[in-house]
Amino acid sequence: MKHLPAEERRKRIVRGAMEAFAKSGFKGTRSRDLAAAAGVSEALIFKHFPNKRAIQKAIIEERIRQTGVFIPPELKAAPLEKALTAIASRIIEVSERDPHFMRLLYFAGLEGEPLAPMFFKRRVAESIGEVAGLFREWARRGLVRKSIDARLFAWSFTCCIFQLMVARHIFGVKRMSDRPGGLAGHLSALFLQGIRS
Repeated sequence: MKHLPAEERRKRIVRGAMEAFAKSGFKGTRSRDLAAAAGVSEALIFKHFPNKRAIQKAIIEERIRQTGVFIPPELKAAPLEKALTAIASRIIEVSERDPHFMRLLYFAGLEGEPLAPMFFKRRVAESIGEVAGLFREWARRGLVRKSIDARLFAWSFTCCIFQLMVARHIFGVKRMSDRPGGLAGHLSALFLQGIRS
């Protein structure tokens, strides 16, 4: 471990902290648990991060860096079903890639830790705004009903998918859909039935 560059050590600590917090919550995770999860000494943890809040901020930054752009620009011109399926697939793919983060968010919310509101402000609100912007553009072009609240639609669509991922990764529901096209395609088709003009 001592031969790793400082940035690599930092990333390893962040990843270990994510797994430790997801397993035991923030209040139940001690500094020695963080060190054990990352395979480093407690002293090294505090060399990089002065406290748990600093680690939480680093987790959010790493999560945002990993997920990248939520809605690529080309989706604005894509057919509705393709665009919605791509958004649904993106949420599913990000959740499947790192289910630890989902557990982490739940612990943070239940324990009153700042990570959950920080992440929602930094990432979720931004993504909801992007989906709402797409919906407004579709409404302007007459593709969907203008009477539907764009922001409410964005919340409903994204949160529906997120809650299905919660059912999978927190409650152990593995089988979601037997329909051709998979979960993302089926959910997109359901929502399209309600919003087309």
